[in-house]
Amino acid sequence: MRTGRALAILALGVLASSAQGAELFRRGDFVVEFSGSVRGIGLATRGTSMEDFEEAALESLVVPDPSAIAILSDPDLLDLLEEVDPGMVRDLAESIVDPVCFLAEFFEECPAFDEVGKTGVWQSLTRLRMQFDLQISRSLSARVEYDNELVMGKLDTLELRGFDTSEDPFLPLQDEIWNFDLGGDSRGVWRQGLYRAWLNWETEHFQVILGRQRIPWGVGRLWNPIDRFNPIPPLAIEQNESQGVDSVVATWFACDAAALDWVYAPGEGGDDPDYALRLHGLVANTDYSLMAGVFDDANTVGATMERNLGDMAVHVEAVYTDPDAHYWPVGSSRPRDLPSYWQVVVSLDTNIDVGKGIYALVEYLYNGNALGLGDGRAGSLLSLYESTMTPPAELPRELLAIFPGPYVQPVSSDRFGGSRVVTFARHQTGAMLGYDLTPTLRGDLLVIYDWDGHSSAIAPQFSYTPRDDLEVALGLQLFTGNRDSQYGQAENLVFLTVDYFF
Repeated sequence: MRTGRALAILALGVLASSAQGAELFRRGDFVVEFSGSVRGIGLATRGTSMEDFEEAALESLVVPDPSAIAILSDPDLLDLLEEVDPGMVRDLAESIVDPVCFLAEFFEECPAFDEVGKTGVWQSLTRLRMQFDLQISRSLSARVEYDNELVMGKLDTLELRGFDTSEDPFLPLQDEIWNFDLGGDSRGVWRQGLYRAWLNWETEHFQVILGRQRIPWGVGRLWNPIDRFNPIPPLAIEQNESQGVDSVVATWFACDAAALDWVYAPGEGGDDPDYALRLHGLVANTDYSLMAGVFDDANTVGATMERNLGDMAVHVEAVYTDPDAHYWPVGSSRPRDLPSYWQVVVSLDTNIDVGKGIYALVEYLYNGNALGLGDGRAGSLLSLYESTMTPPAELPRELLAIFPGPYVQPVSSDRFGGSRVVTFARHQTGAMLGYDLTPTLRGDLLVIYDWDGHSSAIAPQFSYTPRDDLEVALGLQLFTGNRDSQYGQAENLVFLTVDYFF
């Protein structure tokens, strides 16, 4: 705690002394440069209160007749009842307790899902990022990006709890400095951590980067299934932010037109490493890459291709994955092995010669590992749960003999089979248009359609850049469709971002 506050004070001191990006030190080949940014984000939407969701689930366990519990808990009476009427025990149990929110058999109709999207949600993020670039020698350099973030609002929601597929870092390198109450169900968190921290050694034919870094292997504009380290979802508000991965990346520049990458990412504690090889280069005016690796114990091979086709650019990603994992779908009688699957992205983009030029993009995603569209009150959220024989802590122990399972729990990362692109629908198409309305004002419109559930996401955004060091963006995300679809479960939101660079 004291260390975190000291680092925060030091960062603020550096900011106060460096109003603009600057060279802090130089001696021979050794140079230290400083720059940074302040980002503010505010958003308003609707979400699901975790407290309301859990209370609605627990209400199904109200027991109006305690004497019935005593009868059902007595083995002798149970044996007698079974002899008289085998179905009586089940009928009696169901008359005193509704297991719908805890048993996999009935979970799709859990009334807690009626609470989804019923709570107004506001959230804000203020981030101070300090970037230090070090040129240590002609072949050795380093970068450190250190963040202080203040997050406020309704932070305890079902949506924020989420189901994260990103890699846990090998070294945490982050800390909460202050967690405080804002009244009601709102709170704030002041936290600090390293966003990037890497050391780069480079010669004419070799490069090795060690530390927390981004490894962008995808060529798609909206989806990147080949990027198993840290892709960015198409509707992420911060399109230039990725968690990064603690890793070693070694590159051999075989010639001007080909290079070979080797990546090792140890994962949390070094217990679950990911590793991969990639050959990439240029042949006949076509950028290509071939990749093979192991991610979350899933064997993966893939390829990318980019080239110009007339006035258009074509981008293709294709990935085949053979997971070594199993899961137990809600509604299934037993666990099953996760099958192998394909993921494919094909996109075309171009600049249309109208006015100042219209940027246009069309992209198609096929996800063979789609989670499915769900059913009942749960809708597509049903796919984010799985069956288990471990009873939930909320279920009274005396009812375990009556309701022996299977029960439900949030789905584990095994379900994603090594993929970082997680969708409910198999087939989606995205289209984007962008236009510079004035030299300082730009408009972008993204529309994504889910062909399986017939739902849509519509995301217009306006960006205003009055100065080189300042950018303001206002965006909306609007969703249509039923609950059992890709986007029908999502809630409309509005957001405002402000970036100041120094």
